[in-house]
Amino acid sequence: MAAQVIESWKMVKGIPNYEEVAGEMLFRKIFELAPQVHGMFRFAKEFEPGSEDLYQSERFMKHATGVIATVDTAVSMLGPDLDPLMDVLYELGKKHAQYGALPAHYAVVGRALIDTLQVAMGDKFTNEVKTAWARVYDILSTSMIEGAEEAYE
Repeated sequence: MAAQVIESWKMVKGIPNYEEVAGEMLFRKIFELAPQVHGMFRFAKEFEPGSEDLYQSERFMKHATGVIATVDTAVSMLGPDLDPLMDVLYELGKKHAQYGALPAHYAVVGRALIDTLQVAMGDKFTNEVKTAWARVYDILSTSMIEGAEEAYE
């Protein structure tokens, strides 16, 4: 499972400016699936929902590429010992709780990530690859949600 995620991520990284391209695709999908979260992002508050100017802004691009860099780091930490990665994600979940992220938001991000990968990889995004990403995302997002739940208490 992890091997399929790692190998397929290499395809995404082969896209020129992949952090920018994938970051924009990911957030377009997030805002399409859950337009109500637009206001949760500081970079988006000065723009109307769906504004093309948002996607061209420096603050948006900084955040979007940062998210993809985090995905890259998470993929690079996949291996037999997931504890270090789970610890990082647990703390990241606590941080996201401070921004108002709720457990339901993780499902939206997961779906947006899968859709982004499907577009980026085209016919290389097989059902097997999709299942591997979904399983890995479920495991990793559970750690973030657990961190967030601690922060909510």
